[in-house]
Amino acid sequence: MRIGITTWHTGTNPGTFFQVFGLYKFLSDRRGEVKVIDYKQTEKSDLLPRGLRYYLSNFIGSLQVKFKRKKWPPIPEEFKAQREEQQKKYKRFYGQMEMTRQVSTDEDFKEVNSQFDCFIVGSDQIWNPNMLNRRYLLDYADDTKIKASFGPSCGVSVFLPKQIENYAKYTSRFNYISTREKVLADVLTKRLKREVEHVVDPSMLLSREYYDSIAQLPEGFEPNSYVLCYFMPKNESQRDQVRAYAKANNLKIVMLAALPYEFSFSDATIYAAAGPDEWLGLIKNAHTVFTSSFHCTIFSLLFHKNLFSYQQEPRSKTYDMNIRYVEIMKRYNAMHRFVLWGADLTPETMVPIDYDHYDSEFNAWREKSIKFLTQFV
Repeated sequence: MRIGITTWHTGTNPGTFFQVFGLYKFLSDRRGEVKVIDYKQTEKSDLLPRGLRYYLSNFIGSLQVKFKRKKWPPIPEEFKAQREEQQKKYKRFYGQMEMTRQVSTDEDFKEVNSQFDCFIVGSDQIWNPNMLNRRYLLDYADDTKIKASFGPSCGVSVFLPKQIENYAKYTSRFNYISTREKVLADVLTKRLKREVEHVVDPSMLLSREYYDSIAQLPEGFEPNSYVLCYFMPKNESQRDQVRAYAKANNLKIVMLAALPYEFSFSDATIYAAAGPDEWLGLIKNAHTVFTSSFHCTIFSLLFHKNLFSYQQEPRSKTYDMNIRYVEIMKRYNAMHRFVLWGADLTPETMVPIDYDHYDSEFNAWREKSIKFLTQFV
């Protein structure tokens, strides 16, 4: 069987890399005939209409974001140099996956349709209702092909009528459907009148032992000696929390930087050059992790870390991205480690995560997810 995976598959975001790599490696280890479809959007018509209610519901939120936006200082030269190094590292890791030639047009996708027997939509927020793309809904795959999804993320928990209509139009053609968020699985199950599976993120198809084997701690960092910050802290109050925690536990602060402004955290050792293996290594070897990243959250749980996962500031009801964290933390009985926007750390927050419960719940969910995937590949 020739399998084509379509999902986000470029850039230096570790979540983007590990979701496509996890699905690719799992399938290629089983089948061997797997390629990632190298889709690059060039046509505006690929994006589906959002509907008037979307723009009305986000108008105020967009204005608030605009007026809150700070003027950041110039990008440090050190950040530029480290990011160039990071891009080279990611290019090497993406090179481990076989890809099609780059495709963009209807003619390109007609050719792609002829090359595969099965098309699988991967994860990341490719099914976010606020930016749906028909290519990630397999509009080009004809009825003779197996059409499936494994863990595409919606990112939000509120769906407008036009968005549900878009989902239903395209997913009604799918032979097998699963999603990463249960809230979307429930919406589609109700609308399509068929069971939609709730599965793990594709990065979690690979074992902890595998990730242990590739995790690398960058030179100069000592295991268990630091607090790791990733997409955290977002404001001075959160910086104070990190500082206080690090001081109380005699730990250094390491900022795994993704954005230039994070270099302004003068209390931290800044590292922006991490490749996928180093990103894993810094999480695995951290004493404690502070993050508002979904993938940093799930990998911290996989490595049994002392984790504080922070709520992102909601932009609007239809653009609140926090359902991803809430579902995961609730499932693993770790909601006390989900820190709400503007909240302080409390004695309840400090209660350890029950990793015996996590292991039991995660292993059962992973096994069920693999069973879903292997019924058609």
